[in-house]
Amino acid sequence: MADVLHQVGMSASQEQLFSALTQESEIKQWWSEHSSFKTEVGSEASVSFYGGMVEFKLRVAELEPGKKVVWNVEGGPPDWENTVITWTLSEGENGQTSVHLAHTGFPSTEGNFAGVNYNWGWYMTSLMFYLQKGEGMPHTDADMPA
Repeated sequence: MADVLHQVGMSASQEQLFSALTQESEIKQWWSEHSSFKTEVGSEASVSFYGGMVEFKLRVAELEPGKKVVWNVEGGPPDWENTVITWTLSEGENGQTSVHLAHTGFPSTEGNFAGVNYNWGWYMTSLMFYLQKGEGMPHTDADMPA
């Protein structure tokens, strides 16, 4: 199995980060404008790209306010199915919040694993920009290939 891991400090509170990871209106500001989320354990969620050509079906598996968000991936590209996305928030250095992302359970590092790793780095930066500057870099319809 292969795992994607990213960790960064952000100038936002754990509560602000938790909200940005659980509120549909906020997820649309940093990940994809085509997102559907509910803040309930067991609820279905989805995020799509390129006019729905790429869609991920998630299930909210765990919510620990201010500390942890876990999504189980139930549908999407074959190498994403049955993976787990875990966001862990903790007190970091210099008043920042440490954000740790673990996307675990990929079958191997073959295929689009490197692209997934790159994209999570991009969206971690987008999340940080959203929280610290008020504007993220989510996927939008403007990103559609010609």
